[in-house]
Amino acid sequence: MKMHTKHNNVKDIFLYGLFIVALASLTFATSQIVSVENGNNIVSAQQEEEQQQQNQSSSSVPHNAKGHESHQVIIFQNSSDGTAYSGTVTFNLSKPADIISFEEITDEQSTDNVTKNIWEVGDRKFVPNTLLKNVTNGTVNFNGSGILAHSTLGDVYIGTFTLNDVKTTRK
Repeated sequence: MKMHTKHNNVKDIFLYGLFIVALASLTFATSQIVSVENGNNIVSAQQEEEQQQQNQSSSSVPHNAKGHESHQVIIFQNSSDGTAYSGTVTFNLSKPADIISFEEITDEQSTDNVTKNIWEVGDRKFVPNTLLKNVTNGTVNFNGSGILAHSTLGDVYIGTFTLNDVKTTRK
């Protein structure tokens, strides 16, 4: 009888051990699934914050760059400190304008070697890059701190545009 009890104790200990291992494995597997699902949600949320699409109608306004106050612009994507955009804009304008992307010059960058005109807006400086000249409609890819339609004429014009871009933060 004593042996029978000892045999049952070993069997019980083995079953309890097996149960604990199974429970630990199940807990680990569940935590991994939850972790992956949460990770996917975080990645998904970050992508939604980074990518944007915008449909808009707008009237032109005076350009705010020093020396350009008599010019008219429609800003498709405005600049933000430390932010760059890459994307596509499709537009339709009531009067011809140039489509210009612009890149902010940071404190670390020197303006000595810049051969292009510099736009000064308040205490910030930008290097413009003309992508299309004298157009009323089209689609254009761009990279930069922002993009706008720019007319040297003082006449107000209207435009509609669809902007698809991805925002990245510079370090």
